[in-house]
Amino acid sequence: MSAKREAIVAAALDVIEEDGLSGFTQPRVARRAGLRQSHLTYYFPTRADLLLAVAEEAVRRRIEALRVAVSAEDPAAKVAGLVEVLVDLRQARILTALTQSADTDPGVRRAFRALGAGIPPLGAALLESFGVEPTEASLTLLQTTSTGIAVLALATGGESFRDRAEQILIQMISGLLAEQHRTGPATTHRSTDAREASP
Repeated sequence: MSAKREAIVAAALDVIEEDGLSGFTQPRVARRAGLRQSHLTYYFPTRADLLLAVAEEAVRRRIEALRVAVSAEDPAAKVAGLVEVLVDLRQARILTALTQSADTDPGVRRAFRALGAGIPPLGAALLESFGVEPTEASLTLLQTTSTGIAVLALATGGESFRDRAEQILIQMISGLLAEQHRTGPATTHRSTDAREASP
């Protein structure tokens, strides 16, 4: 992506964070990027073109943030890193707004499928560090719980929810480990299918 396109996408992300999708217009993004609208439409002829680029960048950033979070050596540090990502209100606002578009925009929906495909390997690394087998069910539970934490953090102001978010994740992982010890190793392996994802 050229530097100019990157600047436009960054400005568009700022507009969505501040004003949501209702405020996401080409004139607002152009003003935010310090461009004439004709320059913006040279790079992104339609609002849909720009929205797709924004969705792809938001997904790329989210997967990279999650990758960094779970790359820590210590399992507790992995959880702390995941919580840091989940209570990032900027990302939560952007992804929540884009979720609305995924309902009607096939391009944005494809970007969210990429998020869905990128999350399971990262979730597997987190679960395995605690000794939990990453089955389709355990990965789905982790993703669903993480999405819920991101939404609750957004609703409650983020930082104030940080400690509770960490407790929720540890409790969920502990429950998975206890269930695994009770029932033995799972007989089904994790799914590699791309699933649609939320924040």
